[in-house]
Amino acid sequence: MKDDQHGEASPASPRSGTASVPRRSLLKAAGVGGTVAALGLGATAPATAAGRPGRPAAASAPRTTNTVDLYCSVKMGQFDASGNGTMTVTCGNFGPDNATGPVSLKFITPFFINVPTLPSTPGGTATWLYQNTAVDAPSMFKVSFAGIAAGASIDVVVPLALDPQAPNIPSSGRVIFTTDAGNTTDTDSDLTHNEWPVLSVRSTKNNPAPGNVNLYYTHQGSPLVIGGHAAPIAFHFYNGAGTSHPTQNFSHFTFSTPFYTRVPAAGRPAGFSVLYENDDPAIPSIYRLAVPPGVGLFGPEAPAVVYIPFQAQAGSPFGHIGGPGIFVPTGSDTQGDFSNSHHWMGFVMVSNGAI
Repeated sequence: MKDDQHGEASPASPRSGTASVPRRSLLKAAGVGGTVAALGLGATAPATAAGRPGRPAAASAPRTTNTVDLYCSVKMGQFDASGNGTMTVTCGNFGPDNATGPVSLKFITPFFINVPTLPSTPGGTATWLYQNTAVDAPSMFKVSFAGIAAGASIDVVVPLALDPQAPNIPSSGRVIFTTDAGNTTDTDSDLTHNEWPVLSVRSTKNNPAPGNVNLYYTHQGSPLVIGGHAAPIAFHFYNGAGTSHPTQNFSHFTFSTPFYTRVPAAGRPAGFSVLYENDDPAIPSIYRLAVPPGVGLFGPEAPAVVYIPFQAQAGSPFGHIGGPGIFVPTGSDTQGDFSNSHHWMGFVMVSNGAI
């Protein structure tokens, strides 16, 4: 399992020791005969000329899906003094089979970074899934391909624009490369390297004017049972300014869901809204929580606590899965340096009975 933000695994070979977790069904409906063949039970051959019954047919069942192993990785270039930069995302297929059905890259932008124009990639079609130029909201686009051969890789070059007020500690986004939801032709054998963090490097530092609040958040690191019930996760929202300036307005906590997790409708807290929602477990949803005024009223160490339900969807890879979130003020509440306002939130995906 890859480290969410720090360690980089080489895309030269798939990781060993991981469970095979197919995203799609291994068999397509082919009638009773097809099912028997697929189970390897064979069929009885016609009787021979001498009247003796024939032997079971030796021919193996035809394969109904391709076994593929998709991965992605990121190579980040520096932003120039004007805040312009590019990023190269490599999408590949470890094999053993060609992916002949639709596959796609999903790119979720870091906070304070926008994509001015969609990338142009030979053989790929880029479309927006969600576009929002606000510094505290991610955008997301998709690059679709008709398939990808075993052992092949595709480079997608993404243009980026850094906001002038971006924090000195950059935020992170994500890339995800998977088979599409309607692809019943290909089965991905391992989902542990289908996503990668988007990290940026700055050549210049920002010197922000001081604000009157200092917002940040933490969250409960509870495990989630794959395919199990939703768990209420406690999020703690702090204001380092404390009693000297409690928030006077609503503050916004915005996040994209980790890979193969969802926020079910039941149990969503007051002030919770949908910016973008998708039922496909390989495509994140984007949500925003409005935290009421008064954060810091009882001191810098007394948080406002809100519970948000999260659920690990069936088919999720095991291990630590994460996504970015940010907590920012609105209105007359201002924050100078946003370096502490964002970080990677995540959960440990476990099998039933492990906790």
